[in-house]
Amino acid sequence: MKHELEVLIEMQNCDDIIGEKEILMQTLPQELSSLIQNLESAEAKLDKTLKELDENLKTQKLKELDIKVNKERIDKYKNQLLAIQTNKEYKALNSEVSHLEAKNTSIDDGLIELMEEEANIRAKKQNALAVQKKASDELKANEEKLKQKITEVEKEITQIREKRNDLASNLPHSMVKRYAALIKTKNRKAVVYNDNGTCSGCHYMIRPQQLIEINHGEHVVNCENCGRMLVFKPGSL
Repeated sequence: MKHELEVLIEMQNCDDIIGEKEILMQTLPQELSSLIQNLESAEAKLDKTLKELDENLKTQKLKELDIKVNKERIDKYKNQLLAIQTNKEYKALNSEVSHLEAKNTSIDDGLIELMEEEANIRAKKQNALAVQKKASDELKANEEKLKQKITEVEKEITQIREKRNDLASNLPHSMVKRYAALIKTKNRKAVVYNDNGTCSGCHYMIRPQQLIEINHGEHVVNCENCGRMLVFKPGSL
């Protein structure tokens, strides 16, 4: 029986390592996903900024075109003023010139605001480019490493599982079945030890008679509280 208990301890050691590796199998993909999301977010912000800049420049061009058209009309009307003979026609045409000049002044004020906005957007663009480059560089520097690490951890988990299963082949089926059930339901901890008179799994007080049985190592003792397998600590016998 002592040999079987030693096998159980080895199996638990394997499952402890598998548990640690499975945590890595969660955190490593999350780390990679975070890098990818950072780059996607940076690219989205850069794209949004570039669109803002494009819209700003388009609007500036439209306003500049409006000013140009209005100036042409103003020049045309001013030339016509020289040929007008009646005071009524002169006032009407001169009023139109004044209206177009006022309109151009308003458009020009709006154009100045757009230019100021353009300067701010270009500053945002430079910042967005820097953030995008940093995110891209971080992904390039770590993507292959993380993928390789994920592959390595997957391989290690497979190898350790095979080792554990080989160990299990040396035990009675009922014992393996019990062990597997505990691994599944007790947070991957089926085999525990006497920890100063308490179960190291749930810290329940172990009866004196059970302590004697554990130390003898002649059979598996189950914790009366959590049901885990209580065994001697390696090297204690």
